[in-house]
Amino acid sequence: MIPTFSQQADTDLLIQYQPKPIKTEQEYNRALTAVEGMMSGELTEAENAIFELLVLLIENYEERHFSMGESKPVATLESLMHEFDVEPNSLAGVFGTVDIVREVVNGQRKINQSQAESLAKFFNDHYSGLSITAFDFI
Repeated sequence: MIPTFSQQADTDLLIQYQPKPIKTEQEYNRALTAVEGMMSGELTEAENAIFELLVLLIENYEERHFSMGESKPVATLESLMHEFDVEPNSLAGVFGTVDIVREVVNGQRKINQSQAESLAKFFNDHYSGLSITAFDFI
């Protein structure tokens, strides 16, 4: 059975978090605090919707104020490997060999479409909450 939530509960959440475009650093920090607080527990359907909206608003603010330009596929891969403590051996199945993994990480080879799709699947399957796509690696 899928739980349903009252309109009042949804309204209360909207009043509590007041999602709106983030224009100041103070609003940005308040939204970050709200998202961090929501990450520590199970969310209801309505809370999850607010969470996703706040994340989008935060990302929009960050893109406008902290833009670092175009991300490189190798930087994305290195960042994910570092963040999730993934060793090159773990990605041998994606690339074929550990040597190829190292060549990609060292910038000696590019990630092809098939590898990009396999990388997205690998990280999404092994680390819940991610929504990596092949485009993140191309």
